[in-house]
Amino acid sequence: MMRVCLSLEVIMHVSFALTTQGWIALVIMFVFGFYAFIWGTISTTVRQRLVPHELQGRVSSVNSVGVFGGMVIGQALGGVIAQVWGLTAPWWFAFAGAALTLLFVWRPISQIVSARPVVDGVQANEP
Repeated sequence: MMRVCLSLEVIMHVSFALTTQGWIALVIMFVFGFYAFIWGTISTTVRQRLVPHELQGRVSSVNSVGVFGGMVIGQALGGVIAQVWGLTAPWWFAFAGAALTLLFVWRPISQIVSARPVVDGVQANEP
């Protein structure tokens, strides 16, 4: 499911870059919102499953700083990129970044999926 979600993100970024119709962009945005909900649920579940209980607050706050800090930085960079290279350029940059990210995390995702959950600070014996 993680691979499907990340692949969809790559597809949505390139779809935004290529579309010239407002209604198509609206449909993509709706799907992107749905995807964000699913990805948030999956990533939170994985994080809570693999991080010891006593560290979950710290790990979640670092994740939040990364997410919201990334949004702020991304919006600023997107504005500069659009000003220099045009309105579709931020979507092309997002597509390239998402594709590279997918490429780098494709294999490690199988390790994440097969990792044993942490119970009381110790990894459980069950797969």
